[in-house]
Amino acid sequence: MKYLIACDLDGSLLNKQGELTEKSITVLNHLRRLGHIVVLATGRPFGGAIAKYKQIGLDTVLITDNGGCIENPMDTTFAKQKTYIPLEVMHQLFIFSKPFIVSAFFSTETVVYAYKYDPRLEEFFSGVNSNIVVEKEFTDLSIEPTGIVFLIERDSMKTFEHYIDEQLGNTLSHRLWGVDHRFGIYEVYLKHVSKSSALHYLLDYYDIPKKRWIAFGDGINDVEMIRDAGLGVALKNAVPEVLKVSKDITTVNHDEDGIANYLIQYFKLDELK
Repeated sequence: MKYLIACDLDGSLLNKQGELTEKSITVLNHLRRLGHIVVLATGRPFGGAIAKYKQIGLDTVLITDNGGCIENPMDTTFAKQKTYIPLEVMHQLFIFSKPFIVSAFFSTETVVYAYKYDPRLEEFFSGVNSNIVVEKEFTDLSIEPTGIVFLIERDSMKTFEHYIDEQLGNTLSHRLWGVDHRFGIYEVYLKHVSKSSALHYLLDYYDIPKKRWIAFGDGINDVEMIRDAGLGVALKNAVPEVLKVSKDITTVNHDEDGIANYLIQYFKLDELK
């Protein structure tokens, strides 16, 4: 029986150094040879994920931008799916939020577009390609993003959330990544677009039933994927929101080959122990 195996990258398949281990690569390729479909599903943009995809040696569909982009880098006949926040919606949100934005950015495959860009953002969001940074007010941009990260002054967080929910709730959703003494870190994205929605598309594409969909994740952007999968597995190091909706938890964390060890046990790959 063929399974769809979906892996988040940062905090899940990658170790603390942000690298793939030989064990992970070996296990994933062994499962591919057995006929299973291995897919990366990441919040990284394409430019921050393609090197990992190639290092594993995948030829399957790649999900980036938290489900905002679905493409197969090895198959030009695959119809690329990419969804964008409408320009007028981005402008509207920026105009409202500008008085309390600490920093904001979104990225394409080659460029980071930012307002009050802070290089420390790369500590929060791995895979950001900041070789080219264009700093402008978002109202001066004509590039539609798949999602936007906002750092919002702590005292204005509820105002920011309420505006999105009440004024833009038919189009946008938001998730809070963290809060410090100065600001909250938000990801704003298209409503109904997630890693889960992208993987539902792939279940049809690869003709695999939901019950044979295994997903691994650790972060707040993995909640829908872990909740909806036939077998949603949280890494031991996952945030509480992911642990709460998971059907199982790895016995070790991402720095100890949590996914690889789980797959060895689940598929009884004794030769790879």
